[in-house]
Amino acid sequence: MKNWLTIGQFAKEIGVSAKALRLYEDMGLLKSHVRGDNGYRYYDEAKLGLARRLKEFKNLGFTLVEVKTLLEADESLDSNKLATAMHVRLREISQQSDLLKSQKEQIERILSSLQRKQEPLEAEQRRAIMSFYGKVSILITGCDGLDKTAYFVREHFKSAGQDVPVLAWSPGAKLPEEKPCILTVPEKYLSDDDVLNIKADVIVIKSVSVHSEEMENQYLRLFTEIGPHVTTVINADDRASVSFAGQEAVRKGRIFYFTKNHALEPQIQHIGGVISSGEDLAIYGFNLKSKVEMKYKKILAFEEEIALVSSFAAVMSLGLDKENITGPLTVLKQ
Repeated sequence: MKNWLTIGQFAKEIGVSAKALRLYEDMGLLKSHVRGDNGYRYYDEAKLGLARRLKEFKNLGFTLVEVKTLLEADESLDSNKLATAMHVRLREISQQSDLLKSQKEQIERILSSLQRKQEPLEAEQRRAIMSFYGKVSILITGCDGLDKTAYFVREHFKSAGQDVPVLAWSPGAKLPEEKPCILTVPEKYLSDDDVLNIKADVIVIKSVSVHSEEMENQYLRLFTEIGPHVTTVINADDRASVSFAGQEAVRKGRIFYFTKNHALEPQIQHIGGVISSGEDLAIYGFNLKSKVEMKYKKILAFEEEIALVSSFAAVMSLGLDKENITGPLTVLKQ
């Protein structure tokens, strides 16, 4: 039996496991020979070439079903069938290569952001961070209406199956140890040094009480310790809030707007944001393929409407599905 190898010897020769050889035999790819009463499998040394060819095809990424067809074509010298299979596999590899290259670039950009480089992330990359980790903090600030916005943000998360805590922050308050979380930070506390410890992922600026350099600098303290993955949501109807969009610390991240002024629709369509008329609502950007339109189920009071619209802008940047953020609205079309 000098030309015969045990299953262990044969497996070692070609660099596969004995379990793999049993699978190949079950699929009719590589047959063994049973000798003696012990039932042990023995393989003819002459089959080593076939086994190595099988392994080569498998290493090229072909499935075992495809390998079986290729081995048959190889044995019959059907070069056309082999060439066709190779061309198909080559296209698949090219597509996978493009995908891997894109993923590699995205991961490099994410790492760059986390290391606080200065270039902002694209929406899809930001959503990848938020969705993958599921650990984000949303900070809602301004001079009024913070609690209502926090309520709607929390409801959006609840619809998506997450119960997210809301913290009314004040100087000396302990920050949540875990994310996701929602923080409301009244404008009057922005001058406190503890504000520098808040490293939010999304900052919603509802409205600013005074348009001045001093007040602007207080708001900018929120951006001192954060990287370019941050999203800032700005009230386009508030002149003092809009001024933040020109600040470098804010611009290093992504900016979205919310408004009740339909005259701003061309700009919102280009930049991204949420527009409400009191009867219907439109969402642009946020990595959506097209505009999303919704209809209010009931008329809301002015402050409640502003809170709802700003909450939409906040959670859309995290990648929540539109079905989870309808609240008192009905999706009309996308």
